[in-house]
This record gives sequence, C-alpha cells and structure tokens, in this order.
Amino acid sequence: MSPIDEFFEYCAQILNTNIGYRQKTIIDKARSKKKLNEKSDLADFEEFINLIELYVSMISGKNNAVNICSAIRNKAIELNISKQAKDIFNALRIESSELSINEFLKNINVNDVCTFRTKPKEKTDEKIPIKFSMNKKIEEFLKKHTLPNESIINKFATKLSFKFCEDIKKVKQEVIKKIKFRVKNTLIRKAIQNEIRNFLELFPQPTQTDIEDFIKHIRLSKLNFQEDELRQQILDEKLYRKFYQSQVIVEPDELAQFLDIIKTYDDKNDIKKEMQRQGIGYLIEDESGISDKSLDEYIEPITLIERHVQRK
Repeated sequence: MSPIDEFFEYCAQILNTNIGYRQKTIIDKARSKKKLNEKSDLADFEEFINLIELYVSMISGKNNAVNICSAIRNKAIELNISKQAKDIFNALRIESSELSINEFLKNINVNDVCTFRTKPKEKTDEKIPIKFSMNKKIEEFLKKHTLPNESIINKFATKLSFKFCEDIKKVKQEVIKKIKFRVKNTLIRKAIQNEIRNFLELFPQPTQTDIEDFIKHIRLSKLNFQEDELRQQILDEKLYRKFYQSQVIVEPDELAQFLDIIKTYDDKNDIKKEMQRQGIGYLIEDESGISDKSLDEYIEPITLIERHVQRK
C-alpha cells in the first residue's frame, strides 16, 4: 500500500469512528478541493487536513474537529518521515562518487538541509532552547491572538514546526506556555490594580502602617507579586490621581470572553466544560489533564477583579 493510500485509509477509519457514514462525503469533498499524490509534501497534507477540520467542525463542533485532525496530522507526519527515510536509504545505495552533494539532496527530495540536521548529543530535548527567530514569530502571533483556541494554535504550531524543522508538539507546548503566562500575568496585574484602587479610595493619604497592612492583605490573597513593585505601583497610582482619573486596564475581547465564562458559571465542572467547548481547555491542563488546581490559578485573581466591580 502506498503512503497516500495508507493516509486516506487512516482518515476514513478515524472519521468513521467519530462521525460515521458521513466520513466518505467529507473526504471526497476535501479531495476535490486539494489533490494529494506521491509528490505531496507536509504543507500539502496540512492544507488537506485543514479542509477536513473545517467540514468536521460543521457537523460535530470545533473542539471535536481539532481532536480528530490532531491524530490525522500525526499520521501525515509519520508517513512523511517514513518516506524521507526510504528516499535517503535508496540514495545511499548509489556510490557516493557518482553523486555531488546537490544531486544527493535532490534525490532525497530535501529542499531545506535543516530537515535532516543532527542535534548535539549531549543535549536532551528539554535542554534544547527554542530558537530566537522562532520565539520572535511566537511573540508576533501572540500580539494578534491574546487567547486563541486550540485549532488556531495547532495550525500555527504546525506551520512553524515545518519552517524551523522543530517537533510540532514541542512548538505547541512553547506557545501554550507563553499564553498561560500572559493570561495569568494580565489577570494578576488587573486584580492588584483594582486592590490598589480600593485601598486608595479608603485611604487617599495612607500612612506607612496602612501600606504595610495593605501588603499583608495582598499576600493573603495568594497573588504572585514582587513587594518592591507593589510599593511602587501604590506610589504611581497615588501620584496619577493628583492629576487624572484612575487608570483602567482594558482587557482584549478574547480575554473578556474568558472572564465571562468564570463569571457565568458557579460550578467548576461547568467552567471546565465550557472552556473545552470553546477550545481553550489547554489553559487548565497540566501533566495529569484538566486540573482544578490550574483552574483556581485563574479564578483567584478574577474573584478579586469582580469584587472591585461589585463595590462600585
């Protein structure tokens, strides 16, 4: 069986398991839009899988489509790697004296030498840092997407891994790690700002004792903060109020939607289900899966934010 036939058979099996008889219609529709053959590369497969994901999402929802197509993407990568290994083996059977380096690379269908570069043996995967240029691309992505759903992350991670010859799973983990840090940092910053506002409304000219008591109060709230920075924020807000109205942090729309989920549901299980439905369940995932402890890290600052709103 050729790799292409094996890929289509795998697509049919996994789609049939999840959505039944409609799998044939979806595959045929995708094949009519994007042709795949023995010369197709991973970029071609990704374009085809994106079509599958779009059609499946129309039937069974975006989150289910993401999960299904994640498995299909892994299969495409597995088949592509097998094909590359076979090409290399066949090319190596020819006497090296008969081939120039350019001819050799052409024979194994390598457009970018980095596809087969070796990594230092003394380093483990965990110790190999994400490249600076890749980090830059991730930062650019996060400027446009404050809280993207998992489908958008998967597509971005796949594209980036192809470009920089990195493992897709590793790239996705790096993107999610940065998103979690940014979201938590924004919520904590907003919660602390609200607490400072409350404090200065009660004590417009706080004494040193007032400030020390306030710091103890923040410490009890379990928010992660630097004491020196907190003291400076109090002074900055106090000075700002002499000339202007208090500053308000306006969260992006994507983050506002996340806040609405936390505010709408009282039960943690309902919150987790809604986050998964919207494709942002990765925020509260750890090594063990969806975690109440991870969810609490978001609920605590949001509770403080809402407490300020209710006082107004």
